[in-house]
Amino acid sequence: MKRSNNTLRFLYFLMLGVALVVIVNVFLVTIIKLHIRSNTSLDNYVQSVSNVEEKIFASRGNIYDNAGAIVAQDVKTYDIICYLDTDRLSSSNEVAYVDDPLFTARALAPILGMEESDIYEILTVNRDLYQVELGAAGRNLSEEQKNQIEAIEGLHGIDFRNSYKRYYPYGETFAPQLVGFAQSDNTGKLIGKLGIESYLNDELSGTDGYHSYQRDKYGYILPGMYEETQNAINGYDVYLTLDVAIQEALNTALNTTMEAKNASRAWGAVVEIKTGKILAWGQTPSYDPNDLGPDDVQVNYGSQLAYEPGSVMKAIIYSAAMDLGVYDGDRAFDSSPYCYTATTGRTYAGDQLGCIYNVSRLDWGNIPLDYGLIYSSNVATATLLSQYVGISNYEEYLNRYHLYQRVNTDGIDEVSGYTNYGLSPVDDITATYGQGSSTTMLQLLQAYTAIFGNGEMIKPYFIEKIVDPNSNTVVYQGNRQVVSTPISKDTAKQMQDLLRRVVSEPDGTCRHYAAKTVEVMGKTGTSEIPLDGGYAEDQNIISCMLGFPYEDPEYMVYFAYVSPETVYFNYDIKPIPDLIDRIALLENIILPEDGENNAKYIEKYQMPNLLSSDVNEAKEILAAMDSETIVISDGGKIIDQYPKYLDDVYTYQKVFLLTDGNSITVPDFTGWTRKDVINYWNLSKLSIKMDGYGVAYEQSIAPGSGIDASSELTIRFRDINYVEETATEEPIENSEAE
Repeated sequence: MKRSNNTLRFLYFLMLGVALVVIVNVFLVTIIKLHIRSNTSLDNYVQSVSNVEEKIFASRGNIYDNAGAIVAQDVKTYDIICYLDTDRLSSSNEVAYVDDPLFTARALAPILGMEESDIYEILTVNRDLYQVELGAAGRNLSEEQKNQIEAIEGLHGIDFRNSYKRYYPYGETFAPQLVGFAQSDNTGKLIGKLGIESYLNDELSGTDGYHSYQRDKYGYILPGMYEETQNAINGYDVYLTLDVAIQEALNTALNTTMEAKNASRAWGAVVEIKTGKILAWGQTPSYDPNDLGPDDVQVNYGSQLAYEPGSVMKAIIYSAAMDLGVYDGDRAFDSSPYCYTATTGRTYAGDQLGCIYNVSRLDWGNIPLDYGLIYSSNVATATLLSQYVGISNYEEYLNRYHLYQRVNTDGIDEVSGYTNYGLSPVDDITATYGQGSSTTMLQLLQAYTAIFGNGEMIKPYFIEKIVDPNSNTVVYQGNRQVVSTPISKDTAKQMQDLLRRVVSEPDGTCRHYAAKTVEVMGKTGTSEIPLDGGYAEDQNIISCMLGFPYEDPEYMVYFAYVSPETVYFNYDIKPIPDLIDRIALLENIILPEDGENNAKYIEKYQMPNLLSSDVNEAKEILAAMDSETIVISDGGKIIDQYPKYLDDVYTYQKVFLLTDGNSITVPDFTGWTRKDVINYWNLSKLSIKMDGYGVAYEQSIAPGSGIDASSELTIRFRDINYVEETATEEPIENSEAE
């Protein structure tokens, strides 16, 4: 028993001694940097090891149009790194630093677009640094640039770090004033600078991760060294209400008008009346977010340019008179010059403060008030103000329409404009026909949703939804938002009837905006541009606000341009009716060209639930709605449909039914819109490449042929107003599916 106790005591002291030795050794290694066994100083080795933490940038979310086309995405690029530490060697003991700065500068300069002297200075002035970068020119290099540099013989100490650049496939043609742009900061992180890219920068950016580790003085991570990685969480995707095809049509109209009218700038938008969705937004000149220079970003004309809107404002006072119940369109008024008193009342004596004239001083004598709007008479609105509506009532309606107030939608940078209403009799009168006070296009679009709609004023918006791609969860959904109800539904309908006549009457000021495919309502506007206390002599703003189809208004177009023209403002404006025809075609609201049926109203239905239905029964149901049924595959039961259950469906609209069959026969796509093809594509899951915009006129696989997922189908589109003699396209050959 005694021997056993002595043994335990010995072992205890032995272990205690070993522990003390270990503690002392750790102390010497970590604090004094001395390895006691070999009597070796570890100071040099410890100093050669450094802790590094590198950011792992999250992928920025994509931005899509309303059909899922990518309008902004990250593309992989490279940042160049130049190692300068002369102790840095490769794993095979070869030189791994910039050993010849002059040769390196000469080799890199033409590839990077830099001056040799600038590169040489960076490589020589900073020789005490471990590594350097070459500034903006050395970031976001393409794969081609990287390959060119790596192919240079004798170039040492050059490496690359993965980076990303924001790419906009449609360049300046897809509303860069709304989409904005993102650029890399000095750390390589993409940062939104304008538009949605800036407004939703946090949502698009995601959460960066990191790679934390220890490396030796040569930059290598050795086995056993500390290393930790936190993965990045990619940013949210943003879906817009903007439509690539309609945007293309608007841009075409803008550019054509610029050339035809010798205009200095033009701007416009297309809005879905009932929802407020902005389908297109454009201006020219514009800028390409892929290639921005210091002077490329202009003011957003649609929201940051406040201007006197001209006669499009006349619809406001006309609707006010109708809504107050004091309007009789058949009542005559004197259209001769309106000379006014201090109360804005009319006088024919010599006590007037001034006189209001119609454009070009036209005088139609005594005409009905309806024709005051049809002819766009300034005297008519002055008469309505003084004799029917009244100063205070008109001010109330200006407020109801939220004119001269910011719209505050989806982060759009905007100004509020200004009003001189109430300051003097002339300011009160001129406010009825859009002079003396300023608005923005965005404000006018919002106001006209009430006039072209059911009296409710809908806020325009263009963010459809925001989706977390990591979980496929919708984190934000844009919705129809009623701002106010400035007029009743009956008043809106009464205004629509009158605005249709502004287009359809032989002398209506909007008659040149009549389209081929749908019946249009509208109001034109012309105004001068204030300059040095007066107005510019050779610059005018010409504009129009149009809604269609008249029977059931769905879309509105606003269009404006600055031109030196002084007469025939709204003549020879073919690009605008062409734009309306294109939208009508793309959105399936064209009536068939078959005699009397061409005058038939478009009717709206709710799509029934046809899932699990027999194909023939489904066809009978849709035939009663005058729909064109497209059956995909040869089965007998419906397994999917478009439009979806309870969605709106219109007369003559294509309805797509997917059955449980195994084989698909190619339809004849001739005359189909791009939107039709996209709907077919989404249900069929076939690989389809679409080339161009407008209507389909050629396809790579003949109608009636069999097709499957491995087939390559290309469909070409062309403009609705295409003339056969101008065709230059080569015949389609089978190509890779998109």
